[in-house]
Amino acid sequence: MKPLSRRRTITLVSSYLATVPLLGGASRAQPASPTGAAVFEMASFLGPGVDADAAFAKALAAISKAAGDAAKGGGPVHIVFNLGKNATYRINRPLAFKGLHGFELNGNGAQLINTTRGSTMTISGSSHVTVRDLTIDYDPLPFTQGTIAAFDKPALQITVKVDAGYPDDPAFLATVTDGFFKVMDRRTKALKPGARDFLTPAKVERISPGLIKVHLRWSANDCFPSQLPVAVGDTVTIANGSAHAIVVDGSMATSFIDLKLLASPGMGILENGGPGSMLLQKVSVVPGPRPKGAATDRLISTNSDGSHFITVEQGPTIEDCSFANTSDDAVNVHGFYYYVVEKPAPRRYLLTPKWDIGLGAGDEIESCDHATFRSLGRTRIEQFSKRHAPELKGKIAPIWKNKSPTTQPDLIYDVVLQQDLSLKVGDSITSLSRIGAGIAIRRCTFHACGRVLVKAPNAVVEDCQFAYSSANALQAGSDIGFWSESGFAENLVLRNNRFTHSITGANALTAGSGALGSIYIGMSFPEGAKGFQNNIQNRNVTIEGNHIDDSYIYAIFVSNADGVKIIGNTIGQSFIRGTAYDAGQLYGIKPSSAIYIGRSRNVVIDNNTAARGKVAKTAVAVDTTCDKVTVRVGNNRLT
Repeated sequence: MKPLSRRRTITLVSSYLATVPLLGGASRAQPASPTGAAVFEMASFLGPGVDADAAFAKALAAISKAAGDAAKGGGPVHIVFNLGKNATYRINRPLAFKGLHGFELNGNGAQLINTTRGSTMTISGSSHVTVRDLTIDYDPLPFTQGTIAAFDKPALQITVKVDAGYPDDPAFLATVTDGFFKVMDRRTKALKPGARDFLTPAKVERISPGLIKVHLRWSANDCFPSQLPVAVGDTVTIANGSAHAIVVDGSMATSFIDLKLLASPGMGILENGGPGSMLLQKVSVVPGPRPKGAATDRLISTNSDGSHFITVEQGPTIEDCSFANTSDDAVNVHGFYYYVVEKPAPRRYLLTPKWDIGLGAGDEIESCDHATFRSLGRTRIEQFSKRHAPELKGKIAPIWKNKSPTTQPDLIYDVVLQQDLSLKVGDSITSLSRIGAGIAIRRCTFHACGRVLVKAPNAVVEDCQFAYSSANALQAGSDIGFWSESGFAENLVLRNNRFTHSITGANALTAGSGALGSIYIGMSFPEGAKGFQNNIQNRNVTIEGNHIDDSYIYAIFVSNADGVKIIGNTIGQSFIRGTAYDAGQLYGIKPSSAIYIGRSRNVVIDNNTAARGKVAKTAVAVDTTCDKVTVRVGNNRLT
């Protein structure tokens, strides 16, 4: 069934003027508003002895019935669910909205306090759902923080004095078997400059009240040249990603407006598949207030990504939002690569997926050679089916070696393409129809987050501010290396953004790092690959009018691109630690500029200014792998 367009749904809603009868007197819908909405009040479901979970369960059942009745009558009907003004609801079950079309949850300044460290809200199979004026927080918190009190000689066991008010209960500590152990700077509320981007706990145990021991998977002081050792007195945060605060599945045009998300056990907002086209407007994903009894501010908002969008048809619009202290990326929009296991016949391929999502009949696809990562052509999927094939597990497993492993070790996608492509075992395809095209990120702030990643075509990031990013502040391009996340940049505009103190973490300054800029356009390498790979897959990239100050690495680094404009950018100091350490060794280069471009053609780099520094002796450097006949560099100044 083809989903309703936004315009068609609005037309149907405005024409449907009815009051929907519901179960029970207190559970009846209020009279229809002048706009034709059926309105429910949370107060109608609360009463003596009724807790928030029971009241929400009754309300959601009534809303579901109203939606079902409307559908039978040729609906949908616009349904509004009003929470109490500035009310607080403590819940231990997620609010689950399913199969709703034209639904609005009006928080009226209310707060949901999740007491379980599980998901708080799920939206599935819905369209045009709006959540507004709502705050979500967790009590108890799903992370902890404190100061290093001691560590053993190999720095594998770290004793931490937990900050007052933050959790140290054994039940919580038992859940920390992975995730992030980060050394932080309380003054900047960001990763301590020179710290490893993260260390991973294997387990955490309680020694006594307020004192815990963290067992790391590798030594905190197994230092590479750019990493500073940990020390007694360092501030640390400890988080393990699990349930996501808000999950949207298979839905269209979901909107979050004036939402405040103050903590999450996993990702903040996750959208899986479907038409997509989510709107985030005036959303804050930031650390909440100090917990009861605390004397220190929270240093984490989400235990993993702030927002994440997987194989949606249309990418999100993110406007006037704030992200701070996400343990991993602030924004990530991508599709997936599906790898060839066999080619049984011309045009027919057996593929192994990482997740069972993101590919279907009729999709336009892009192919990718496993050796050079260049395109082998585009076509469409004519036929699509899937099945479990345990007999192929021996062929599937080697394909995922040195990658984040597949979650579907014997699942096969059987596809027939409209045109035959020269795909071999290990080559891949990705859907261009389900890759989050059309991302727009405007007037947002990002503080002490991981990256903003846009791996989809027709994307724009403009008028945003980035401060103290732990990794690249803004990155585009394929990750066919470890995560198998597609795709390359195409029709990308990065304009009028401001950056300061990007890439505080030490990892980007290692010999094996390829992501070398506050703004980085390129690709994430597979294990063992070196140098600029032989492809020109990023297409039509504009980087214009940005201000980049106090970068710990290059200001702008672009590679594997055809059609690049780097124009009118103002760059302050780069490599502010005074050295590049091992950065650039992956490409065989020694940094000496603020802007670098490699393996590209049809490039204009014009009217940029950059500050002279201990590393940057020139404004722009062009790698020998570029097609220099088509590269024009002029009017760039070193100040």
